Amino acid sequence: MRKASQKSWFNGLLSLLFALLLFFNANATGNNPSNSGSSQTYSETLNNIPVQVQYDKDKYYVSGFEESVNVHLRSANRIQLNMESNADTRNFQVVADLTKLPLGTSEVPLTVRGLSSAVTAEIEPKTVTVTIEKRVTKKFDVEAQLSDNIEKEGYKVKNISVDPKTVEVTTGEETAKAIDKVIAPVSSAKQTIDTIKQTVNVQALDAKGQVLSIENPAPQVKVTVGLTAPTKDVPLNVSMTGTPPAGIAHYNYSLSTYQVRVSGPQSILDTLESIEVPVDISDIRKETKQSVTIPVNGEYVVTPDEVDVSLSPVYNQQQSSNINETSEEPASSTTVGSGSQAVQPSTSSQVESNTSETTSEGSTVESTTAGSTENTENQVTKENQNG
Repeated sequence: MRKASQKSWFNGLLSLLFALLLFFNANATGNNPSNSGSSQTYSETLNNIPVQVQYDKDKYYVSGFEESVNVHLRSANRIQLNMESNADTRNFQVVADLTKLPLGTSEVPLTVRGLSSAVTAEIEPKTVTVTIEKRVTKKFDVEAQLSDNIEKEGYKVKNISVDPKTVEVTTGEETAKAIDKVIAPVSSAKQTIDTIKQTVNVQALDAKGQVLSIENPAPQVKVTVGLTAPTKDVPLNVSMTGTPPAGIAHYNYSLSTYQVRVSGPQSILDTLESIEVPVDISDIRKETKQSVTIPVNGEYVVTPDEVDVSLSPVYNQQQSSNINETSEEPASSTTVGSGSQAVQPSTSSQVESNTSETTSEGSTVESTTAGSTENTENQVTKENQNG
Protein backbone atom coordinates (compact mmCIF):
# COMPACT_ATOMS: atom_id res chain seq x y z
CA MET A 1 0.00 0.00 0.00
CA ARG A 2 2.82 2.35 0.84
CA LYS A 3 4.63 1.56 -2.45
CA ALA A 4 1.52 2.34 -4.47
CA SER A 5 1.19 5.71 -2.74
CA GLN A 6 4.82 6.60 -3.50
CA LYS A 7 4.41 5.62 -7.15
CA SER A 8 1.30 7.79 -7.52
CA TRP A 9 3.12 10.76 -5.99
CA PHE A 10 6.05 10.30 -8.41
CA ASN A 11 3.73 10.17 -11.44
CA GLY A 12 2.01 13.37 -10.37
CA LEU A 13 5.30 15.20 -9.99
CA LEU A 14 6.45 13.99 -13.39
CA SER A 15 3.21 15.20 -15.00
CA LEU A 16 3.65 18.61 -13.40
CA LEU A 17 7.17 18.90 -14.79
CA PHE A 18 5.98 18.06 -18.31
CA ALA A 19 3.17 20.61 -18.02
CA LEU A 20 5.60 23.35 -16.96
CA LEU A 21 7.96 22.42 -19.79
CA LEU A 22 5.19 22.69 -22.38
CA PHE A 23 4.01 26.03 -20.95
CA PHE A 24 7.41 27.70 -21.10
CA ASN A 25 8.12 26.28 -24.55
CA ALA A 26 4.86 27.68 -25.92
CA ASN A 27 5.54 31.15 -24.50
CA ALA A 28 9.07 31.14 -25.84
CA THR A 29 7.84 30.26 -29.34
CA GLY A 30 5.12 32.94 -29.28
CA ASN A 31 7.60 35.65 -28.27
CA ASN A 32 10.32 34.61 -30.72
CA PRO A 33 11.38 37.80 -32.65
CA SER A 34 12.19 35.72 -35.71
CA ASN A 35 8.48 35.00 -36.24
CA SER A 36 7.81 36.34 -39.74
CA GLY A 37 4.17 37.12 -38.96
CA SER A 38 4.98 39.79 -36.34
CA SER A 39 8.19 41.35 -37.75
CA GLN A 40 7.36 41.76 -41.48
CA THR A 41 7.53 45.41 -42.66
CA TYR A 42 6.14 46.64 -45.98
CA SER A 43 7.08 49.81 -47.85
CA GLU A 44 5.84 51.90 -50.79
CA THR A 45 7.30 54.94 -52.57
CA LEU A 46 4.79 57.47 -53.89
CA ASN A 47 5.91 59.96 -56.54
CA ASN A 48 4.54 63.40 -57.42
CA ILE A 49 2.49 63.90 -54.27
CA PRO A 50 1.14 67.49 -54.41
CA VAL A 51 2.20 69.98 -51.76
CA GLN A 52 -0.68 71.80 -50.08
CA VAL A 53 0.46 75.36 -49.35
CA GLN A 54 -1.41 77.10 -46.57
CA TYR A 55 -1.55 80.93 -46.65
CA ASP A 56 -4.03 83.78 -47.14
CA LYS A 57 -4.68 83.60 -50.89
CA ASP A 58 -6.64 86.86 -50.92
CA LYS A 59 -3.69 88.90 -49.61
CA TYR A 60 -0.56 87.12 -50.77
CA TYR A 61 0.97 85.54 -53.86
CA VAL A 62 3.36 82.61 -53.41
CA SER A 63 5.86 81.36 -56.00
CA GLY A 64 9.10 79.46 -56.43
CA PHE A 65 8.25 76.24 -54.57
CA GLU A 66 8.19 72.63 -55.71
CA GLU A 67 4.57 71.72 -56.34
CA SER A 68 5.07 67.99 -55.72
CA VAL A 69 7.36 65.70 -53.70
CA ASN A 70 8.06 61.99 -53.18
CA VAL A 71 6.82 60.18 -50.06
CA HIS A 72 8.21 56.88 -48.71
CA LEU A 73 5.65 54.93 -46.63
CA ARG A 74 6.35 51.99 -44.26
CA SER A 75 4.02 49.82 -42.20
CA ALA A 76 3.60 46.33 -40.73
CA ASN A 77 -0.07 46.53 -41.71
CA ARG A 78 -0.29 45.69 -45.40
CA ILE A 79 -3.94 46.67 -45.71
CA GLN A 80 -3.40 50.08 -44.12
CA LEU A 81 -0.35 50.71 -46.29
CA ASN A 82 -2.29 49.90 -49.46
CA MET A 83 -5.03 52.28 -48.41
CA GLU A 84 -2.61 55.18 -47.95
CA SER A 85 -0.78 54.33 -51.18
CA ASN A 86 -3.95 54.50 -53.27
CA ALA A 87 -4.76 58.05 -54.43
CA ASP A 88 -8.50 57.35 -54.12
CA THR A 89 -8.40 56.09 -50.52
CA ARG A 90 -5.47 57.88 -48.88
CA ASN A 91 -6.10 60.28 -46.00
CA PHE A 92 -2.77 62.05 -45.66
CA GLN A 93 -1.54 65.33 -47.18
CA VAL A 94 1.88 66.95 -47.52
CA VAL A 95 1.56 70.47 -46.13
CA ALA A 96 3.71 73.62 -46.22
CA ASP A 97 2.38 76.05 -43.59
CA LEU A 98 3.19 79.68 -44.50
CA THR A 99 0.65 81.38 -42.27
CA LYS A 100 3.26 82.73 -39.84
CA LEU A 101 6.01 83.60 -42.33
CA PRO A 102 6.98 87.18 -43.32
CA LEU A 103 7.16 88.59 -46.88
CA GLY A 104 10.18 87.50 -48.87
CA THR A 105 11.88 84.17 -49.48
CA SER A 106 11.87 81.45 -46.81
CA GLU A 107 12.72 77.77 -46.46
CA VAL A 108 9.68 75.91 -45.18
CA PRO A 109 9.64 72.41 -43.61
CA LEU A 110 7.12 69.96 -45.03
CA THR A 111 4.86 67.89 -42.79
CA VAL A 112 2.49 64.97 -43.29
CA ARG A 113 -1.03 65.34 -41.91
CA GLY A 114 -3.85 62.84 -41.63
CA LEU A 115 -1.66 59.74 -41.91
CA SER A 116 -2.71 56.55 -40.09
CA SER A 117 -0.76 55.85 -36.90
CA ALA A 118 0.05 52.40 -38.29
CA VAL A 119 2.02 53.98 -41.14
CA THR A 120 5.19 56.09 -41.07
CA ALA A 121 6.20 58.57 -43.80
CA GLU A 122 9.43 60.16 -45.01
CA ILE A 123 9.23 63.17 -47.39
CA GLU A 124 11.77 63.87 -50.12
CA PRO A 125 12.76 66.71 -50.10
CA LYS A 126 11.99 67.62 -46.52
CA THR A 127 11.77 71.39 -47.18
CA VAL A 128 10.76 73.79 -49.95
CA THR A 129 11.83 77.35 -50.71
CA VAL A 130 8.99 79.83 -51.26
CA THR A 131 8.70 83.52 -52.07
CA ILE A 132 5.81 85.41 -50.47
CA GLU A 133 4.61 88.72 -51.99
CA LYS A 134 1.58 90.95 -51.73
CA ARG A 135 -1.02 89.94 -54.30
CA VAL A 136 -1.71 92.44 -57.14
CA THR A 137 -3.65 92.39 -60.43
CA LYS A 138 -2.67 94.64 -63.38
CA LYS A 139 -3.63 95.07 -67.04
CA PHE A 140 -1.12 94.46 -69.81
CA ASP A 141 -1.20 94.61 -73.61
CA VAL A 142 -0.58 91.27 -75.32
CA GLU A 143 1.65 90.75 -78.34
CA ALA A 144 1.97 87.55 -80.37
CA GLN A 145 5.36 85.84 -80.41
CA LEU A 146 5.87 83.56 -83.43
CA SER A 147 8.08 80.48 -83.55
CA ASP A 148 11.38 80.87 -85.42
CA ASN A 149 10.49 77.76 -87.44
CA ILE A 150 7.80 79.70 -89.32
CA GLU A 151 10.40 81.92 -90.96
CA LYS A 152 12.83 79.03 -91.43
CA GLU A 153 10.20 77.16 -93.47
CA GLY A 154 9.91 80.10 -95.85
CA TYR A 155 6.57 81.49 -94.66
CA LYS A 156 6.01 85.25 -94.78
CA VAL A 157 3.71 86.89 -92.26
CA LYS A 158 0.95 89.02 -93.79
CA ASN A 159 -0.95 90.04 -90.65
CA ILE A 160 -1.40 89.18 -86.96
CA SER A 161 -4.41 89.71 -84.69
CA VAL A 162 -4.80 89.02 -80.95
CA ASP A 163 -8.16 88.84 -79.16
CA PRO A 164 -8.43 90.25 -76.55
CA LYS A 165 -5.60 92.72 -76.94
CA THR A 166 -5.41 93.44 -73.18
CA VAL A 167 -5.51 90.98 -70.25
CA GLU A 168 -5.44 91.16 -66.46
CA VAL A 169 -2.46 89.41 -64.87
CA THR A 170 -2.36 88.43 -61.20
CA THR A 171 1.04 88.02 -59.56
CA GLY A 172 3.22 89.30 -56.72
CA GLU A 173 3.82 93.02 -56.21
CA GLU A 174 7.56 92.84 -56.90
CA THR A 175 7.09 90.45 -59.82
CA ALA A 176 4.60 92.82 -61.44
CA LYS A 177 7.20 95.58 -61.39
CA ALA A 178 9.61 93.32 -63.30
CA ILE A 179 7.19 92.50 -66.13
CA ASP A 180 8.52 93.95 -69.39
CA LYS A 181 5.84 92.53 -71.70
CA VAL A 182 3.10 89.91 -71.91
CA ILE A 183 3.20 87.60 -74.91
CA ALA A 184 1.03 84.98 -76.61
CA PRO A 185 3.46 82.27 -77.81
CA VAL A 186 2.45 80.78 -81.19
CA SER A 187 3.82 77.38 -82.18
CA SER A 188 5.08 76.43 -85.64
CA ALA A 189 2.71 76.70 -88.58
CA LYS A 190 1.12 73.48 -89.70
CA GLN A 191 2.15 72.42 -93.15
CA THR A 192 0.04 73.38 -96.18
CA ILE A 193 -1.86 76.17 -94.40
CA ASP A 194 -1.83 79.91 -94.97
CA THR A 195 -3.44 80.84 -91.64
CA ILE A 196 -2.59 79.98 -88.04
CA LYS A 197 -5.41 80.03 -85.50
CA GLN A 198 -4.46 79.15 -81.93
CA THR A 199 -5.82 79.74 -78.43
CA VAL A 200 -2.88 80.09 -76.03
CA ASN A 201 -2.08 81.05 -72.44
CA VAL A 202 -0.20 84.32 -72.08
CA GLN A 203 3.25 84.54 -70.51
CA ALA A 204 4.90 87.40 -68.63
CA LEU A 205 8.53 88.16 -69.52
CA ASP A 206 11.12 90.37 -67.87
CA ALA A 207 13.55 92.62 -69.76
CA LYS A 208 15.89 89.65 -70.36
CA GLY A 209 13.14 87.52 -71.86
CA GLN A 210 12.84 85.22 -68.85
CA VAL A 211 9.39 83.87 -67.98
CA LEU A 212 7.98 85.27 -64.72
CA SER A 213 5.55 83.60 -62.35
CA ILE A 214 1.89 84.61 -62.74
CA GLU A 215 -1.35 83.12 -61.47
CA ASN A 216 -2.22 79.71 -62.92
CA PRO A 217 -4.22 79.25 -65.06
CA ALA A 218 -3.01 82.27 -66.98
CA PRO A 219 -5.40 84.34 -69.15
CA GLN A 220 -6.03 82.99 -72.66
CA VAL A 221 -6.15 84.85 -75.98
CA LYS A 222 -6.95 83.87 -79.57
CA VAL A 223 -4.18 84.52 -82.09
CA THR A 224 -4.73 84.60 -85.87
CA VAL A 225 -1.72 84.84 -88.20
CA GLY A 226 -2.06 85.28 -91.97
CA LEU A 227 0.80 83.66 -93.89
CA THR A 228 2.10 83.46 -97.42
CA ALA A 229 3.57 80.03 -98.07
CA PRO A 230 6.54 79.48 -100.41
CA THR A 231 5.67 78.03 -103.84
CA LYS A 232 7.27 75.94 -106.57
CA ASP A 233 6.17 74.89 -110.08
CA VAL A 234 6.34 71.10 -110.41
CA PRO A 235 5.77 68.94 -113.55
CA LEU A 236 3.10 66.23 -113.72
CA ASN A 237 3.89 62.63 -114.63
CA VAL A 238 1.12 60.37 -115.95
CA SER A 239 0.84 56.84 -114.57
CA MET A 240 -1.54 54.45 -116.39
CA THR A 241 -3.44 52.13 -114.05
CA GLY A 242 -5.91 49.33 -114.65
CA THR A 243 -6.16 46.76 -117.47
CA PRO A 244 -6.83 47.95 -121.04
CA PRO A 245 -9.40 46.19 -123.26
CA ALA A 246 -8.15 43.49 -125.62
CA GLY A 247 -6.66 44.66 -128.89
CA ILE A 248 -5.36 48.03 -127.67
CA ALA A 249 -1.63 48.56 -128.11
CA HIS A 250 -1.31 51.88 -126.29
CA TYR A 251 -2.99 55.24 -125.64
CA ASN A 252 -2.25 58.75 -126.82
CA TYR A 253 -2.95 61.31 -124.10
CA SER A 254 -2.85 65.04 -123.48
CA LEU A 255 -3.23 67.11 -120.31
CA SER A 256 -4.97 70.41 -119.71
CA THR A 257 -1.78 71.44 -117.87
CA TYR A 258 1.59 69.78 -117.59
CA GLN A 259 2.67 71.45 -114.35
CA VAL A 260 1.11 72.73 -111.13
CA ARG A 261 2.05 75.24 -108.47
CA VAL A 262 2.84 73.67 -105.10
CA SER A 263 2.55 75.59 -101.80
CA GLY A 264 4.03 74.33 -98.56
CA PRO A 265 7.06 74.38 -96.25
CA GLN A 266 10.34 75.07 -97.99
CA SER A 267 11.85 71.82 -96.68
CA ILE A 268 9.12 69.88 -98.52
CA LEU A 269 9.40 71.89 -101.73
CA ASP A 270 13.15 71.28 -101.89
CA THR A 271 12.60 67.51 -102.11
CA LEU A 272 9.65 67.58 -104.53
CA GLU A 273 10.69 67.05 -108.18
CA SER A 274 7.42 65.90 -109.78
CA ILE A 275 3.90 64.67 -109.00
CA GLU A 276 2.54 61.42 -110.41
CA VAL A 277 -1.06 61.51 -111.68
CA PRO A 278 -2.81 58.11 -111.86
CA VAL A 279 -5.09 57.60 -114.91
CA ASP A 280 -7.41 54.59 -115.01
CA ILE A 281 -7.59 53.08 -118.54
CA SER A 282 -9.91 50.19 -117.72
CA ASP A 283 -12.69 49.75 -120.35
CA ILE A 284 -11.59 52.78 -122.40
CA ARG A 285 -12.21 51.83 -126.06
CA LYS A 286 -12.70 55.27 -127.60
CA GLU A 287 -11.54 58.84 -127.21
CA THR A 288 -12.48 60.11 -123.78
CA LYS A 289 -11.72 62.91 -121.35
CA GLN A 290 -11.62 62.50 -117.58
CA SER A 291 -10.93 64.87 -114.72
CA VAL A 292 -8.32 63.52 -112.30
CA THR A 293 -7.64 64.86 -108.80
CA ILE A 294 -3.94 65.58 -108.36
CA PRO A 295 -2.77 63.53 -105.36
CA VAL A 296 -1.21 65.26 -102.36
CA ASN A 297 0.18 63.71 -99.17
CA GLY A 298 -0.92 66.32 -96.64
CA GLU A 299 2.41 68.14 -96.65
CA TYR A 300 1.53 70.60 -99.42
CA VAL A 301 -1.32 71.91 -101.59
CA VAL A 302 -1.43 72.23 -105.38
CA THR A 303 -3.04 74.70 -107.79
CA PRO A 304 -4.98 73.61 -109.72
CA ASP A 305 -6.02 70.57 -107.72
CA GLU A 306 -7.43 68.76 -110.79
CA VAL A 307 -6.21 68.10 -114.34
CA ASP A 308 -8.19 67.08 -117.46
CA VAL A 309 -6.73 64.04 -119.22
CA SER A 310 -7.73 63.29 -122.84
CA LEU A 311 -7.17 59.66 -123.91
CA SER A 312 -7.21 58.15 -127.40
CA PRO A 313 -6.76 54.36 -127.75
CA VAL A 314 -4.44 53.00 -130.46
CA TYR A 315 -5.42 49.48 -131.57
CA ASN A 316 -3.15 46.68 -132.74
CA GLN A 317 -2.28 46.53 -136.51
CA GLN A 318 -4.75 43.76 -137.35
CA GLN A 319 -7.60 45.96 -136.09
CA SER A 320 -6.32 49.32 -137.31
CA SER A 321 -8.09 49.04 -140.69
CA ASN A 322 -11.43 49.05 -138.85
CA ILE A 323 -10.63 51.96 -136.55
CA ASN A 324 -10.52 55.61 -137.57
CA GLU A 325 -8.28 57.35 -135.08
CA THR A 326 -8.20 61.12 -134.98
CA SER A 327 -6.78 63.50 -132.40
CA GLU A 328 -6.83 67.28 -132.57
CA GLU A 329 -5.12 67.89 -129.21
CA PRO A 330 -1.39 67.69 -128.54
CA ALA A 331 -0.75 64.22 -127.21
CA SER A 332 1.86 61.90 -125.79
CA SER A 333 1.97 58.15 -126.39
CA THR A 334 2.61 55.24 -124.06
CA THR A 335 2.64 51.48 -124.48
CA VAL A 336 0.34 49.79 -121.96
CA GLY A 337 1.47 46.68 -120.18
CA SER A 338 0.15 44.85 -117.18
CA GLY A 339 -0.10 46.95 -114.03
CA SER A 340 0.74 50.64 -114.11
CA GLN A 341 3.54 52.64 -115.70
CA ALA A 342 4.80 56.13 -115.04
CA VAL A 343 4.85 58.30 -118.20
CA GLN A 344 7.03 61.36 -118.63
CA PRO A 345 5.00 63.70 -120.89
CA SER A 346 7.99 65.90 -121.66
CA THR A 347 11.59 66.56 -120.76
CA SER A 348 12.65 69.02 -118.09
CA SER A 349 13.44 71.65 -120.71
CA GLN A 350 10.00 71.19 -122.23
CA VAL A 351 8.27 71.65 -118.85
CA GLU A 352 10.07 74.90 -118.29
CA SER A 353 9.15 76.23 -121.77
CA ASN A 354 5.98 78.24 -122.44
CA THR A 355 2.57 76.77 -123.27
CA SER A 356 2.85 77.30 -127.02
CA GLU A 357 6.12 75.38 -127.13
CA THR A 358 4.59 72.51 -125.17
CA THR A 359 1.60 72.38 -127.55
CA SER A 360 3.89 72.35 -130.58
CA GLU A 361 6.00 69.56 -129.13
CA GLY A 362 2.86 67.60 -128.22
CA SER A 363 1.66 67.89 -131.82
CA THR A 364 5.03 66.63 -133.04
CA VAL A 365 4.69 63.54 -130.80
CA GLU A 366 1.22 62.82 -132.17
CA SER A 367 2.29 63.41 -135.74
CA THR A 368 5.24 61.08 -135.40
CA THR A 369 3.04 58.39 -133.84
CA ALA A 370 0.39 58.72 -136.54
CA GLY A 371 3.02 58.72 -139.29
CA SER A 372 4.61 55.60 -137.88
CA THR A 373 1.23 53.86 -137.79
CA GLU A 374 0.43 54.94 -141.38
CA ASN A 375 3.80 53.69 -142.69
CA THR A 376 3.24 50.37 -140.96
CA GLU A 377 -0.24 50.03 -142.48
CA ASN A 378 1.08 50.88 -146.01
CA GLN A 379 3.79 48.30 -145.64
CA VAL A 380 1.27 45.64 -144.60
CA THR A 381 -0.95 46.54 -147.65
CA LYS A 382 1.98 46.27 -150.09
CA GLU A 383 2.98 42.88 -148.70
CA ASN A 384 -0.59 41.63 -149.15
CA GLN A 385 -0.63 42.84 -152.78
CA ASN A 386 2.74 41.23 -153.56
CA GLY A 387 1.53 38.05 -151.99
